[in-house]
Amino acid sequence: MEKILLAMDAAHLNMKSIDFACYIARLTRSRLTGVFLEGLVNGESRFADDAFGGGAWDSDDDNPDIVPATIPSALTEANIRIFREACVCRDTLCSIHRDRGIPLSEILSETRFADLLIVDPETSFTKSDRHIPGRFVKDVLDSSECPVLIAPYTFDAIEEIILSYNGSASSVYAIKQFTSLFPELSHKKVFVVNVRQDDTPAIEDQFKMKEWLKAHYDSVEFVLLKGDASDELFGYILEKKNAVVVMGAYGRNMVSRFFKPSHAKLIIKTINLPVFIAHV
Repeated sequence: MEKILLAMDAAHLNMKSIDFACYIARLTRSRLTGVFLEGLVNGESRFADDAFGGGAWDSDDDNPDIVPATIPSALTEANIRIFREACVCRDTLCSIHRDRGIPLSEILSETRFADLLIVDPETSFTKSDRHIPGRFVKDVLDSSECPVLIAPYTFDAIEEIILSYNGSASSVYAIKQFTSLFPELSHKKVFVVNVRQDDTPAIEDQFKMKEWLKAHYDSVEFVLLKGDASDELFGYILEKKNAVVVMGAYGRNMVSRFFKPSHAKLIIKTINLPVFIAHV
C-alpha cells in the first residue's frame, strides 16, 4: 500500500483519528494524505461570526448535500499546520489536499486514486445530521472507489483480525482486499466468523477458503455462530479489544442492518474497533 487518505472537515480536526491514521500509515510504510474538505459552493462563510468558527453554523437544512460556504482560509491553514506537526511527531510522511467543492463529491473523486480511505464516523457537514455514522459517512461507504477504514474513538494497536464471512463473493472480496493491503498483519491471530441461521455445513468444511487463508496468515481460527447475523456478530465482537473488523458489501444484507441508524451509534461507540469495509 502506498497512498492512504484521511478525510477531514477542515474546520474540525479529530486528533484521535489523525493518531489512528498515522499508526496505519507507519504500519504499512505508506504516505498519509490529509484531505481537508472546505465545502466551497458559493463563497459565503460557513460561520456567522468570527473567522475561526466561533459563530453559528450556517447550512441548508433542506438540502443536506449542499454545504453553502467555505471555511475561513486562516482556520484551514491553522489546522493544516496542526496536521503536519502531528505527522512529523509520529514519524509519518504526509501530503495535503485542500478540496473546496461539495465534500462528498470531492472525497469520492479522491478515492479513485487511493489505496485506502480512513474516515471518522462522526464526520458531518450539516447540523441536521445527528446519526453516527451520518449521511456523509454512509454515502462514502456506499460509493467509495477504494476500501474504507472507519476510525475508532480510541485506539492502542491491532493484535487480532476478525473476518466476517458468509460465503458470498462480496465477503471474500473484502477479505482479499484487506489481506492484500495489510501483509504486515499476517502474523496476527485471525478469527473467521460465520453466522448461520440453519444447520448447513459449517465453514470448517469449506476447504478452499481455509486453504487460502492459511497461505496468508500464520494463525487462523474459524468461529461458527447461529442466529441473526447482525446480532450474533455484534455479540461476538463486543468483548474484543485491539482488533480490526473486516466486512464486505456495505449497504446490503447483514452489513446494512449492522449500520442501521437505530443501532449504529451504539455499535460503533460500544465496540470501539476499526472497521474495514470493501465492496465490489
